[in-house]
Amino acid sequence: MNIRVLFVRRPVGWVDESCFRIESCDEPACGPGDVLVQALWLSLDPYLRGRMNEGSSYAPGFALDRPVVSRVVGRVIESRNERFAEGDHVWGFMDWALRSVAPRGEGLNLIDPALGRPSLAISALGMPGLTAWTGAIELGRPRPGDTVYISSAAGTIGQLAGQFAKRAGARVVGSAGSDDKVAYVLEHCAYDAAFNYKTRDIDDALHETCPDGIDVYLDNVGGATLEAALRHANVAARFPVCGMISTYNATEDPGIKGLQQLLWKRIEMTGFIVSDHLHKLAAYQARVAPWIRDGEIHFHEDIVHGIERAPAALIGMLKGEAIGKRLVQVA
Repeated sequence: MNIRVLFVRRPVGWVDESCFRIESCDEPACGPGDVLVQALWLSLDPYLRGRMNEGSSYAPGFALDRPVVSRVVGRVIESRNERFAEGDHVWGFMDWALRSVAPRGEGLNLIDPALGRPSLAISALGMPGLTAWTGAIELGRPRPGDTVYISSAAGTIGQLAGQFAKRAGARVVGSAGSDDKVAYVLEHCAYDAAFNYKTRDIDDALHETCPDGIDVYLDNVGGATLEAALRHANVAARFPVCGMISTYNATEDPGIKGLQQLLWKRIEMTGFIVSDHLHKLAAYQARVAPWIRDGEIHFHEDIVHGIERAPAALIGMLKGEAIGKRLVQVA
């Protein structure tokens, strides 16, 4: 029997495990042109919380009583499609299930074995990594000597963005939600300074760690952290915005105070969605894969084992449990 995870209830405020149901189901049939995939890793990402809501967003909402869908790395176990062979590693947006069929192979992407372990296709060498590069380098445009501040520094994007900015010659400062995370980015991710935003006043910490002001702020969280970054920004600072996780479980939009700083300081604040930049993925992989392979870039995957633990693992990630990129390994 196959096993899958269904989305069954829209949360109000924080998501909990009652929003999901794990069930056994029939094995999928592989028809003409189809590809049957055994899931290996499921990607857990903050944007999935937005897909649980009704209403408009940049990604369609999940349908009730249907499987959760996210990026999945899998292995082809049966193919009736000439583009894919049994044993190929692939990634695509697939159901949270042990086994899924891709009709006509649509949406599946072959993973080049030369890139390294297959899970990297949905982490450091996939859309999360491209997000870090697009925000920290292409939109942030750090110059040697700039101060780059990155929130959620120990997360999927933050751990890479800090290292990319450091390679560009910047001084890199991060904030994270635990002392262990602060220690992690200082020891492994090339950060020059970091602080625990849960135990420090953010303004005091930024005054201490960014004494010359902020030239680039890569925003993953929004809220009070963004407001503080605006207060400490330099003239002509760049603020790429790729997430606002602090508000994803809010029942009302708290808004952002201090936006007049954008005008006074001529700050360039740019929201971006990585799907708009997917045409750059191959070039990104060609650049960054050798750095990871040679140990020049550090990347940690936080692995939870078992598909039945996927809902709890997602909730834990949203609450800040994970260090690095959280994945669920299902086979």
